[in-house]
Amino acid sequence: TAPKDGQAAKSDGTILDLATITKNITDAVAFAKDVKDVHTLVKSIDELAKAIKKKIQAGGLQDDTDNLNGTLLAGAYQIMADADSKLTALEGKSEKFAGIKDKVISAKQKSTAFLNKLKSENATLGAASAAVSSANAKEAIDRNNATKTKGAKELEELNTAIDTLLKAAEDAVTAAINALSTPAKSASTAQSN
Repeated sequence: TAPKDGQAAKSDGTILDLATITKNITDAVAFAKDVKDVHTLVKSIDELAKAIKKKIQAGGLQDDTDNLNGTLLAGAYQIMADADSKLTALEGKSEKFAGIKDKVISAKQKSTAFLNKLKSENATLGAASAAVSSANAKEAIDRNNATKTKGAKELEELNTAIDTLLKAAEDAVTAAINALSTPAKSASTAQSN
């Protein structure tokens, strides 16, 4: 049988529904882009951690003797709050991709756990005049710090979850693109079933 509008026939007679495949690819790419945006936000906390106990000088960043890291932590919190709200939006979009919703939920739970941990440590992380020690700031947002009792442990778990989610989103794009080369049932085969 000849392909209908929006379909293409392969040389072996299989029919591809180009409209559906195109929509699936478009949806998967848009979803993966949104996941990548959240991934970038989460990973940016690692860059903020590099600014602990630093000040800007003419030559760039230099060590600072003051322990004024509170505003830096507030910035990290705000970035993560933005990532958390984006994960909420992704949860609704994830249902059309097999096996991804649970990964979004996992990342969302870990994002919320990180935010809650920072809030629960407000006595040391929310000190007056932003007088948060470098040690406390590192325990909150430095995943490479030996002690991770003020949020870094939760941040590390979130990083693992967001990496898993990004890989799954990229796999969804690959699967959508591969539908172009995966044979669907030809019209004659479909009729005989």
